[in-house]
Amino acid sequence: MRFKGWIVTTLVIAITQALLSLLLILQHDAIYSELLRQRVAVIAQTTAETFRPILDLGLPISMLRDGDAILARGIAIDPSIVAVHAINPTGIVAHTTGSKPGTIDDNVLTAMRLADQDVWGHETSDLIYSGFSIRPAEGAPPSGAVVVEYPHDKLDAASRNIARTTLRSALVILLATSALAFVLIYLVLDRPRRRLADLRTIFEATRAGQSYDAGLAVAKAGSLNHELLRLGQNLQDADAAFRKLQLAIAQPDGAHLQSEDRSANNDGDEGNLNAGRLKAVIMARLLPITVLLVVISAIMLGTVATRAVTRSIEPELAARTDLIGNVVSENVQRALDSGIALNEIVGADQFFGDMLKRLPEVAYIAVATGRIVIEAGNRIDPYLAPPRERRDVRSHPIVHDGEEVAYVVIDIDPRLITKRFHSVFLDAVVILLVTMLLASEVMLLLAGRALAEGLEQVQRLSAMQAAGNFSRRVIAKGQGTIGIILRTLSERAIVLHASFNEAVEVAGGQRQAALRRIGDRFGLTSGAPRLLESSSFGDIRLALVLFAAADELPLAFLPIYTRAAENLWPWLDQAVLIALPLAGYLLAIVMMSPYARVLVERFGVRRLFVAASIPTAIAHLGLFAAATAQEIIFWRTVTGFGYAIVTLAAQDYVLSVASKSNRDSLLGVFTLVLFGGVFTGVALGGVLADRLGPANVFLVSAGLIAASALLSTWLIAPDVGKRHDPHAIRTVRTKWTALRHPRLIVLILGIVIPSAVVLQAFISYLVALTLDAQGASAAEIGRILMLFFLTLMAVGPLAGRLSQHLKGSHALLCVGAAGVCGVALLPAALHPSQLSMALAMVATGAGSAMIRGAQVSIALLVAETDLAEIGPTAVLGVLRTGERLGSIVGLVLIAGLAGVAGYTAAILAVALWTMTGGVVFGALNFRHLLTRR
Repeated sequence: MRFKGWIVTTLVIAITQALLSLLLILQHDAIYSELLRQRVAVIAQTTAETFRPILDLGLPISMLRDGDAILARGIAIDPSIVAVHAINPTGIVAHTTGSKPGTIDDNVLTAMRLADQDVWGHETSDLIYSGFSIRPAEGAPPSGAVVVEYPHDKLDAASRNIARTTLRSALVILLATSALAFVLIYLVLDRPRRRLADLRTIFEATRAGQSYDAGLAVAKAGSLNHELLRLGQNLQDADAAFRKLQLAIAQPDGAHLQSEDRSANNDGDEGNLNAGRLKAVIMARLLPITVLLVVISAIMLGTVATRAVTRSIEPELAARTDLIGNVVSENVQRALDSGIALNEIVGADQFFGDMLKRLPEVAYIAVATGRIVIEAGNRIDPYLAPPRERRDVRSHPIVHDGEEVAYVVIDIDPRLITKRFHSVFLDAVVILLVTMLLASEVMLLLAGRALAEGLEQVQRLSAMQAAGNFSRRVIAKGQGTIGIILRTLSERAIVLHASFNEAVEVAGGQRQAALRRIGDRFGLTSGAPRLLESSSFGDIRLALVLFAAADELPLAFLPIYTRAAENLWPWLDQAVLIALPLAGYLLAIVMMSPYARVLVERFGVRRLFVAASIPTAIAHLGLFAAATAQEIIFWRTVTGFGYAIVTLAAQDYVLSVASKSNRDSLLGVFTLVLFGGVFTGVALGGVLADRLGPANVFLVSAGLIAASALLSTWLIAPDVGKRHDPHAIRTVRTKWTALRHPRLIVLILGIVIPSAVVLQAFISYLVALTLDAQGASAAEIGRILMLFFLTLMAVGPLAGRLSQHLKGSHALLCVGAAGVCGVALLPAALHPSQLSMALAMVATGAGSAMIRGAQVSIALLVAETDLAEIGPTAVLGVLRTGERLGSIVGLVLIAGLAGVAGYTAAILAVALWTMTGGVVFGALNFRHLLTRR
């Protein structure tokens, strides 16, 4: 046991270190690539401005005679540049510093056409492209562009360095924490090991026919002792039942079976209910150690890697500042060489200001001769003086006729530099949270399967045999105490079945009838005993998390990804078009949900899980290859069908393996696990999109779905969920009669639908578009979106306690939560920013968590009173269907408003809709608010 515990803990730590290392390396590469593209974009912009006059005259870019020489200036600024091209709108290269290609790469040309701003970029395995488009007017199509090719070698070298540092640190941390785990686990599990050794003594004594001595097990109180005493008693009872049944088979007409003997439960439910908690007791000792070491190792590696990332990008930040100084110096110097006096340079302030936008950490730039002649930006230090000798202020000389006539002064904004590193830290924290969540799921799976599964089996099988049920056996492994007990119990079941079958074959008449009665009572059938299916929610947790994560990976960028695709319906407003993939996804869930349970009952959870995963994975591959918005709509709709089937099948799995006593708690855990997967996908999708590109994220999601399907095949028992109930009649008419109840209608219209609109129209649609318009990266968008789901998971368990504090007033809780959601959206609508959006995420997540439980409680109250003839299943089905249909309609309406009046107006509409719904619901339920119902 101790050795297995140490192996599992070490393996979980290793998986954590490997996953965290990979994500941190990807984060570093994304940041470094962005910094490189921004720096090279300054050269592209500077070069492009030289071509602007001829393009403004309406002439093609090829008319500039010395275009090749102009482009060569970019290489003079940074000799590392591979080539600089000047292209026309169709991608034909007019001027270049290298061998003249006919056209630019199609992917680079696509990036130029889809870019909303003048600056754009593209990256391949060999080159980094930074382009600057020249437009005749703002919002007009490009009339030309300058493309700079930069080698990928610098990024590759930095990536290799950070990879070596990270992996070396991960290996050292793994060895140290594994050694610590060895010591802790051997100390903590020593007492359970000794108690199990005592249990083996008890079992051997019982097999030898000796009486059960409880003192051999334990003499002290405690959960472990209690469970071992219980197991010992079950083993004694199982032995007695075995001996009695042997005698009964030999003499079926005798009086060996007393009337008080319990009849067998052939399905094993009784054994399952009374099996005990020995597995949970052992896991409770192991898991805290594993969790602690995983957290410590992850924090240590995250700290080391974050410092390494900071050291890696610092030289690039310095190079960016030097670059802009060199660019300004060269342009001013060129003007002086042309005979233009320094104080006569026209438009320099605006030109330099545009360059500052490319490098936001450069706050101020000026050309001075002892006094300021040209300046752009804002001084950080108001006492900044013209002289060159200043601390922390960079300067670059401007030479004319061999003499220095002026110099460039650059002032760096330390707040933006700090913000840059703060962003690095936040991304690392996100990666750390995701890694720890995934590691915890892996830990629960491996610990449950490798360490504690035998404990659960021995308690279940011994409890079943103690109750007189010998219908099951297990395939025992190992020579330890648990393996020996399981093997003995299984051999007893096999021996009894063989004896029973032989006796039935040779018996006749009343003797055979008596034997069959004995078989019915003790689970004996023709053939061998069936294998004991050991099913628990832990078997499906990791598969569910991976599937939910894969489904939500594109949430941070899907609207932007759709907007960038080609539109085959030019007559449809773009804002509405962007919303259609999400609308199709929700519609697919609505259409599939009524049939999911029927399919589960027919095919079982495992087959349905795998069957749904196949088209879903194909759909994600289709999203990767999609070139038009219509393809994205179609494939995203297909993923909706898969999501509905898998999540409802997983929920049925929980219901199948849960007992009545723990069903509600397991359903609560199921919801937390599902949202944990959603949180993982949202947080991770933005980071992956920034590094791999949005399209490649769908390849990752397809891989996660494939892994989820493989896990379900390996872990889920084949027949779980299968039922054949010909009397289960489901009619749509019966379900929809629930809409005759006025309180349920008000609940759906006033609370359920507005809450769904907040989730779908605001969280899944408007947030990404609004933040993208403000220049936020996909990682930043994902980081903000994840706050909603993180708050939802944290507040969800607290909402029930709040309802109890309010004396069960679920209606009051709904009204208050709707007010919280609506008010939180107002700052995001009136002053949209990352901060206001983050606050809105937290507040709406808390409000949605309170509404989610309260609305179900209200619906169940109605189902148990006024709609008792329909039942809670039909009422909840109507509630969820109304929620999804309402969210689809609301999403399309809000998208249409966004296309007409803008994103802020759409957010304001969602806020007013939510608050109005809460007010209407509160007014129409005033009596229930007063009566605390």
